Amino acid sequence: MKTYFIRHSSALAISKDTMNRLFQEDRIAIHYPVDNSGDFELFDSESLEPGDYSGSAKSNLQRFKGLARKGGYVFAAYRGKPGGIIGFVEPGSEIELFRGEWRQKGDSAAREAVLKSIELKKARKLNAGQAISLTAVQPRQGTFCQWHKVGSRVVDLVEGNTTMSLDSLTPDLQEVMCMEYMRTQKAAENDLPQLEYTLMPVGRTMKDIDILGVDKHGQKVSVQVTYGRFDKAGKKFKKLDQYLKSGHKTVYFCDHNKIETINGHLVYPLEHVFKEFCKKTQIGHGWLHDATRLLSE
Repeated sequence: MKTYFIRHSSALAISKDTMNRLFQEDRIAIHYPVDNSGDFELFDSESLEPGDYSGSAKSNLQRFKGLARKGGYVFAAYRGKPGGIIGFVEPGSEIELFRGEWRQKGDSAAREAVLKSIELKKARKLNAGQAISLTAVQPRQGTFCQWHKVGSRVVDLVEGNTTMSLDSLTPDLQEVMCMEYMRTQKAAENDLPQLEYTLMPVGRTMKDIDILGVDKHGQKVSVQVTYGRFDKAGKKFKKLDQYLKSGHKTVYFCDHNKIETINGHLVYPLEHVFKEFCKKTQIGHGWLHDATRLLSE
């Protein structure tokens, strides 16, 4: 089943009390009060038919109905609530109208807000610390979307799966895993540059690469980490060329079947890192436990 992310932000335009009720009742909701009928001045639209709306309202309602029909896993973030809620939507679920209030402006009277909502099953509220490996990679834009980057992490949390795999790690944790592995003697034995220290924060702060550091020999190392399959012609891989030309050692961690050097870049399987570091070394096992245990408490 698919995994989804939904953001209950100020764009919902609902009162604090209405937001609190959604949160307490483990509900996810979308609020598209304007349909094509032109009756918005009188009341919020109650239609559940995507064809009655336009633009993002139409596409999001189609997606919302698809989730209710087919089921799926969800991580929901709520305005003013650190962390969020994880849960499961059972196939064949009903979309229900959820009645609350619009957020008031000035002295205007509160108007009824009509949201389209789905109740989450197996719901679990996460505090900020428990949710950090999810919130760190949540989509930056959009109200409601399918969430590819999170892998199996939400599923594992909802279902209580304790057997960890590479799929259980979000992209940011995969980047950290590779960085920590490259600090070890085990990495050096497998022909990787052994990091002495890093020069920049890992991940999103850099445009072309995920790890920038210096190895034991004082040479700069530029690293790209991607969960996707290796593509020799891919943009991510080719971005390493400019760093190689600048004298850096370059490493490309990805889904690949062997360790090899291609166009001067060391291509290294992510699955191999997980097995060699997280499964076979004490420090890697400890890192995996500490990196994920907050979410399992």
